[in-house]
Amino acid sequence: MENKIIRTVTHNEVEIIEYSMKNEHLEVCFLNVGGAITKIALAEDNYEKNLVVNYQNVEDYLNNSCYLNALVGRTANRITDGKFMLNGELIQVDLNDGPNNLHGGVENLTHTIFDVTASDNGYHLQAVLPEQADGFPGNISVSVYYKLEANQVEILYKALTDKDTIFNPTHHAYFNLSGNLERTIYDHVLQINADEVADINDASSFTKELVSVEGTRFDFTTPILIDPTGRPVSALFDRATGYDHLFILKEGENHAATFFDPKSGRKLEVFTTEPTMQFYAGNYINDEMLFEGNRVGEMHLGACFETHKNPFDFESQVLTQGEVYTQVATWVFSKE
Repeated sequence: MENKIIRTVTHNEVEIIEYSMKNEHLEVCFLNVGGAITKIALAEDNYEKNLVVNYQNVEDYLNNSCYLNALVGRTANRITDGKFMLNGELIQVDLNDGPNNLHGGVENLTHTIFDVTASDNGYHLQAVLPEQADGFPGNISVSVYYKLEANQVEILYKALTDKDTIFNPTHHAYFNLSGNLERTIYDHVLQINADEVADINDASSFTKELVSVEGTRFDFTTPILIDPTGRPVSALFDRATGYDHLFILKEGENHAATFFDPKSGRKLEVFTTEPTMQFYAGNYINDEMLFEGNRVGEMHLGACFETHKNPFDFESQVLTQGEVYTQVATWVFSKE
């Protein structure tokens, strides 16, 4: 495997470094800014077809409002009213999404400059989230390992805190298997190993109720076209302006999803150690965004599969002082 630095760009006194790891199956590129992945390409495509949505200008990752391809945390997803209980104490964190704290607030991993070093089969990214950043207790030392093994990308998360807190990171990669954003993901096929989704209100806050997917637009228990046209109308779907919902994965199932582009034959399989996955279909990508190849943005240009703990089960997210947090997400790519 070959590891190398592709380029270094300085913008507003911030040094942006792009790294590459490449083997006989895949090439993966990423930045020290938010750990944002800028390229995933298959050897079968001569490493020329990018399977993630990537900004045209690398500096846009410094103001990455849609969390494009970046690490997310302290806490993935939404905390309703920014409130949770920790050791019997009510904690109030900042709101940055209406009545919600989204992805841990403004000072999160997406906007962090990581220290990056080469490691076995990939790279090691390190950073510290300081105490009270966005209202959260504890200084958290975060380590993320990007590993490339054959045709799979493994993301290993580790963390330590000096004070009890909550921690629930994820990755916000936007995948598009058509290659170089040739088409939207609405003509892709998806299977999700989940029988239930979490209900939300009009502010996309979780109600903590679970809804069966059977016979609904959320029924991806067997492979089906993502485009929901012709499937039953759903108020739950409309509240999020499309797919942006938490799927409760089947218990004991680490194979979360299979994402497939019939036209190209490219496939992504998502594996996780975590119990839930947010499926987001790029509803807020718009024509004011510019992507690689001078591709003007449009809705549904990418799909996110954000694996993490249940965002409204705060007990499961507690990280105590001295405890080592671990999580693994694995993406397996192939072409038929």
